[in-house]
Amino acid sequence: MIAYCGINCDECPSYKGTITGDETLLTKMNEEFGNEKTDAIDFVCLGCKYYDVKLIATDCAHCAIRSCANAKGKDFCATCDEFETCDTVKPYRGDGTSTRDKMNAFLRAKNIRANG
Repeated sequence: MIAYCGINCDECPSYKGTITGDETLLTKMNEEFGNEKTDAIDFVCLGCKYYDVKLIATDCAHCAIRSCANAKGKDFCATCDEFETCDTVKPYRGDGTSTRDKMNAFLRAKNIRANG
């Protein structure tokens, strides 16, 4: 599954920990990204494409990128006409070498080709 932002959920420790039942991955995510108010359960995630936020990691459920894509009816941010200038996704764009950047470039090119 590919998230709205271009992350491959299959590579995400929260997603992997959830689908395999590996609580150590969820605990690791909490240690790395949580705060004193979170617990490993806050990182249970079946991918951000679910509308029921109880099935999504707490941070992902409140993600501005997810909200924007849903509001615009986009499957991926990269398919939005405003992707290149979007202030919401700008902090997550890298130098083009990350897996996410490559996925977004692929999605963008495919969308442009499909829509002429």
